[in-house]
Amino acid sequence: MRRFINPFSGLILLGFALAALHAWQGITTDEAKYLLSIPYPHPPFARLIIGITQGIPGQTLIWRVILAVTLLLAAELARSLAPVRERGATFLLGGLWVLSAAVFVSAGQILLAPVTAVQMLVFCYWYLRGEDLEGMIGWVALLWLVSLFTAYQAILFLPLVAAVFWRMRIARWQRVVALGGPVLLLALYTVVNPLAFASMVTAGGQNLGGGSPLIALQSVAWLWILGGSLAASILGTIGMLSSQRWPLIVSLLLVAGFTFLSFRPYYGILFTPLLLTGLATSPTLLRRTGTILLCTLVCALVIIPLTFPKDAPSPVPSIYRAAEQAGIPAGATAIIAGPFGHQWQYGPYIVRRMVGNLQLLDSARVAVCLTDCPAIRGREGWEKLPGVSVEVWVRPLR
Repeated sequence: MRRFINPFSGLILLGFALAALHAWQGITTDEAKYLLSIPYPHPPFARLIIGITQGIPGQTLIWRVILAVTLLLAAELARSLAPVRERGATFLLGGLWVLSAAVFVSAGQILLAPVTAVQMLVFCYWYLRGEDLEGMIGWVALLWLVSLFTAYQAILFLPLVAAVFWRMRIARWQRVVALGGPVLLLALYTVVNPLAFASMVTAGGQNLGGGSPLIALQSVAWLWILGGSLAASILGTIGMLSSQRWPLIVSLLLVAGFTFLSFRPYYGILFTPLLLTGLATSPTLLRRTGTILLCTLVCALVIIPLTFPKDAPSPVPSIYRAAEQAGIPAGATAIIAGPFGHQWQYGPYIVRRMVGNLQLLDSARVAVCLTDCPAIRGREGWEKLPGVSVEVWVRPLR
């Protein structure tokens, strides 16, 4: 029994629990983009891998479990950041990874920011503990390429990655190619995929477009707090400043600058690997293992409930099930009135926006009214779907 009840198996069980909780809440529009491999805003590597599993039953739950367990087990990599001679530091850093509000809340979500955070945690390990990497420069460059083609946000860690390559005892041209080659390929991909570039431009400035610079700054501060559950946020920043680890400091500033322009609640996890690495660079702080862990635990118990999604389960699955029970076959057209997210596209129907002239009503079999749509009411052949939380009309063929 003791062999079964250990931190490793505990993290796996926690991953399953968090995946189930997020599955109960349903698919968000950002998750649907990756499940359907919609070609924006990110490069194709990760979303293509997720997208090709679309036909597998239980696709969403499978990926929730895989991503949740992988993210939580990355605590073992966080432990490896600790100096060899510091007792208790490995336990501290592993615990801080799991107690990070950003990590805890992201576990079980089908998002790319957590994937990028784990990828950058590997580079953080190489930055602190990586020695004799010359023999595996190809693998290091490959991970850098994969990271950039997973999500554009990986470019924010360029100073950290550059420090890893520049420590290698290799020719300068090899460093330049290993570091700059993947960046150049990403630039070429972006040029030939204008939709990805346009979506990034649209996302940029979203924070400032909806409020004042002060509000945007408060949003950045909140994500920084989530990254380390406040206690590790403060100590990690102090650690990297006191040790003058400029690759970490500049990368942290780049992440902060990016989130200042484009806020998403799940971007807090991009701070986490940098904060824990900053703490790992300060042996003086690491010696206060018990105090730091206790303070972080207290902060996490307050912050995580405030941050965890509290939305009611998405109505989309229940609406589509009710439509199928009403005799609407898969592959039929569903039209939606009002603004809607990509989660409506993750289902058995072809989704179209209800336009003003209502021409699509002649070919549609399902009509969802997220805003008022009086034109559908009383229309011949259409029946209102009972027992759903949104006004939905179906047109069964008799």
